Amino acid sequence: MRLGYLNRNSDVAPTATTAGVHHPIGTNTILAANYDFQVIKLFAAYEVDHGYNVGTLPNTSNPYGGVAPTPSTDARELLAGFTMPVWHGTLIASHIHKDDRTRYHQDARQNAIAYVYPLSKRSNLYTAYARISNRNGAGYTVGNNGEVGTGDGAFNLGVRHTF
Repeated sequence: MRLGYLNRNSDVAPTATTAGVHHPIGTNTILAANYDFQVIKLFAAYEVDHGYNVGTLPNTSNPYGGVAPTPSTDARELLAGFTMPVWHGTLIASHIHKDDRTRYHQDARQNAIAYVYPLSKRSNLYTAYARISNRNGAGYTVGNNGEVGTGDGAFNLGVRHTF
């Protein structure tokens, strides 16, 4: 079990030509846990976000049309998932729910599933699929650590080699 806390100061320092900007402090608090039952490993996390700049959006325009989504300043996120061995590889599944508690109620849910097949100690094949359901004009997209995504679904297929 892990507990994390971030106190985010988003002030902008003044320069020779512009005035500084003061923003209220934002906080992110997360509690995460996992448990290995040997056949299946369960994991869960719960996060509370409150204040300015705590819920940034990778896409600043709404890729689904309509008005641009508003970054949340008060939200709760819940993640639940599992990993389990299947046919010489690992099956991974997760569900994430974002409860936006601002007046916009821009909630979202994501379901994802993946399979990783080891080719060797350092190489594997992987495939993954994820789908997001947005509500009330939310503009969350399925992406990864290198790309923010442009839609509500994504399919990945690849080879990974660690050095």
